[in-house]
Amino acid sequence: MDTSAGSAGVSLTLDAVLAIASATVIAYGVLALGWSVFFVMALFWFENVVIGGFNVLRMLVSGARIGGAGIVGAGAMAAFFTVHYGGFTAGHGLVVLLLFGMPELGHPVMESGSLSPLGPMVQTLFGNREGWLAVAAIVVTIHAASFMRWAWATRELPAPVKELMVAPYGRMVVLHITLMAGAFLIISTQAPVLGVLLLLALKLGYDLITLRRSPQRQEEHEAQTRARRLLMAGRRNIP
Repeated sequence: MDTSAGSAGVSLTLDAVLAIASATVIAYGVLALGWSVFFVMALFWFENVVIGGFNVLRMLVSGARIGGAGIVGAGAMAAFFTVHYGGFTAGHGLVVLLLFGMPELGHPVMESGSLSPLGPMVQTLFGNREGWLAVAAIVVTIHAASFMRWAWATRELPAPVKELMVAPYGRMVVLHITLMAGAFLIISTQAPVLGVLLLLALKLGYDLITLRRSPQRQEEHEAQTRARRLLMAGRRNIP
């Protein structure tokens, strides 16, 4: 019996359930709590921040598993990633704020400098209990659980830090170009509630399609793990 395939199937099902549960929480916020287009877009933006933070943890954990040299190398790469990804994310946050947040915040968002407007956007998310509920739905039920499963799956052989450095960018660019286009459609149709729900369905569909591809990536990782084990065993046997 292939236990690895069974565990991969269970993990895939759990990821799908968590993604649907998270989308359900956000849909409840839109329907019952009156969350706006800006709030939902800011929430999706903050998800990128969370993804970047967990990716830094992945890099540091992988480096620590290698040893002293690995810790130094992973620390340097994590610092570079933090600056580069952080700047990229900050720029994207400013775009979201300027396009969707100005009517809601009610003041010139750029009057205090280039980065300070991100503060009011974060305050919009964390300024009430419902915002904390939405952030918890993303952080706890999806990305924290994903990190724990990743840590367990790579416990025997660390993931390459160089691969982890570029991992979040593809999802971030493709998903948020799509979401921005959908948000513009919402504004143009003047149907905010229906539009935000369609936007949420679009993101959920993207997440589920991404999850369907994850078993193939897991198989590739396991094949690379077996190859590295054989290589390390061969080196030990060389007299």
